[in-house]
Amino acid sequence: MKKIILALILFLLLIGCNSTKTEIFAVYLADTHQMIFSEEDITSYDATTNTFTFTEEGAKKMQSYQTSMYLDDGLYQKAFVAKLGDEKLYSGKFWSLASSLAVSDIIMSDVLMISPDYNILTVTADGYPTFEFTSDSDNSEKINAPKLIEHFKKINKLK
Repeated sequence: MKKIILALILFLLLIGCNSTKTEIFAVYLADTHQMIFSEEDITSYDATTNTFTFTEEGAKKMQSYQTSMYLDDGLYQKAFVAKLGDEKLYSGKFWSLASSLAVSDIIMSDVLMISPDYNILTVTADGYPTFEFTSDSDNSEKINAPKLIEHFKKINKLK
């Protein structure tokens, strides 16, 4: 009887530990899985404009990825994956409005401009330049997935 009670207690503890797992939102490079930024690096997310606002430290971190004046020496055109915990929400490319290239994917821009003085990054569902492409509603729904919006509400970072 003691073994059954002990097994039951252990089972309940394991279930409890798994249910309290904290999920964080983060953006990773698709090829190396390096975390580029997480919810810790932002002060807020505005779901109406799909805009992340970075903390001063987060903006400095983002700025540090641009290692020279050359576009290719930073995050520009690098593929990313946005995740909540282990779940992939959406993927796309880091982009810049300084580019003359068009892309019809989800983009995060303007990655070249981020600094403590300009601390925002916008997620766009229909690429760049947006007027050349039709909006992909599936991409829009991925960017503002209900579970992500609920997560940002829960951690007081939804604007």
